[in-house]
Amino acid sequence: MEEIEVMKRALTLLAAVVLAGCSGNAATAAPTATPAAPAATPASNSTSVAVQSAAAAAASAGIESATVTDTTDAITVWIDQPRQPVVDGFVKKYPQYASLIKSTIVDRETLPAKTLLFNNTGSGWPDVVFAEPRLVARVSDAAHAFPLDLTSLVPADMQKQYAAQDNCTFSGKVYCLRNDLAQMVTYYNAPLFTQFGYQVPTTFEEMQALSDKVAKDHPGYYLGTLGDGWTWLSYFEASGCPYANVKDVGTLQINVSDPTCTRAAQLIDHMVANKTLWNTDYFGASWVQIANNNKLLMLIAPIWAALGTFKGTYYCPCTGATTKTTPTITDKFLGVAAPLKWAADATAQTAAMGGSAWVISQHTKNPGLSLLFAEYATQDPDLWKGSSNFPAFTPLQPLFNATVKDDPIFASDPTAAFAKAATEISPVGDNWPRFDLIAPLNTVVKDMYSKKQTMVATLPEVTTVLKPLAEAQGYNVTP
Repeated sequence: MEEIEVMKRALTLLAAVVLAGCSGNAATAAPTATPAAPAATPASNSTSVAVQSAAAAAASAGIESATVTDTTDAITVWIDQPRQPVVDGFVKKYPQYASLIKSTIVDRETLPAKTLLFNNTGSGWPDVVFAEPRLVARVSDAAHAFPLDLTSLVPADMQKQYAAQDNCTFSGKVYCLRNDLAQMVTYYNAPLFTQFGYQVPTTFEEMQALSDKVAKDHPGYYLGTLGDGWTWLSYFEASGCPYANVKDVGTLQINVSDPTCTRAAQLIDHMVANKTLWNTDYFGASWVQIANNNKLLMLIAPIWAALGTFKGTYYCPCTGATTKTTPTITDKFLGVAAPLKWAADATAQTAAMGGSAWVISQHTKNPGLSLLFAEYATQDPDLWKGSSNFPAFTPLQPLFNATVKDDPIFASDPTAAFAKAATEISPVGDNWPRFDLIAPLNTVVKDMYSKKQTMVATLPEVTTVLKPLAEAQGYNVTP
């Protein structure tokens, strides 16, 4: 594995997402994150062999089929700093195109505004951009008209090998290729669960019952946190709440009075009341301290948190630990379970915190080279070798499994839970409307605490803050 750098940025549209220690190599990112190259855990001989075998199998799947006929027109690729090795790797693999690749480090949150500027001036568009599908959605309307339709350019059988590719499809047109997924799973402290005699819940009803046991028998231990928009989504998207459900290109459903919303709100209120739910985001100093002090029992969080946050930020080696109870990363303490479901639901749903893609501009003068670059970035086994993030391209997923399954942080092999969660990403949560959701939901959560209200009482504010944003983007808002 590559080096993991602990980084934190604000989780709003105006700043990039916190990724303290987020596992991110050149092939991945969490939402609006800029993780540095991930830090390596020395691989065992068996793991190294498994990784090499998985890489060979992925390479044999047949990848990077784009044909380059233009050897004159250069392309500009917008990346963040951690994606620089993607550019370097492409140039190394395809030296004949080295002079045609111009990479620029850009804050991709500026893509919608800059696209409008480029449209007005008639020039300046990048050819390829690393961005989340939610940003692709914001530049796919008539006013922006940025993405190139890849439907007929990428073979249908190749498209089928991308997980969650539906979230790159807008009005029947494929506008991007998924890079990685950031599905949320259920993390738990395995030694503490054993010590306390607790069973890992499989439903939210069981989670609520467990919270009562913890409150009574082990006060001061926590089953999660709620402090911002992302942690809010971890409960409401898992419940199927239609808080911002894109019905079609012009229609957005906002209905927080739906029973799926009220049950999530009631669970939150119950756990806030019995003091088993903390009140910050995943990277709040007080929450990190709780984890450092080994008081974190369970947490619904994204897949990248395992090796990027639990390892190094929540647990040693880390900074800020104040007691000798802090586990080390060799304790095999981190359990990973599939997403929780509600008892009445047939299947689980889970939120996603991140998961990016590569989008190509319809203005590119060299679509062949642009597509080859996007295919390389999402498909190349050597590029993804050692990544601790979950690739969207399914032939690479055994490579991910071989990389992470023997990491000493895990109490047992986590890959089955990770894979199951990848198939259960909420259709609401990974298909955002054409505006930011996190900043307004941050406000909702903070208002609940500042006004000393319940989440049930605060739910109408979701409609209040989201409806004007939706209407400004041309949506017809329906309940």
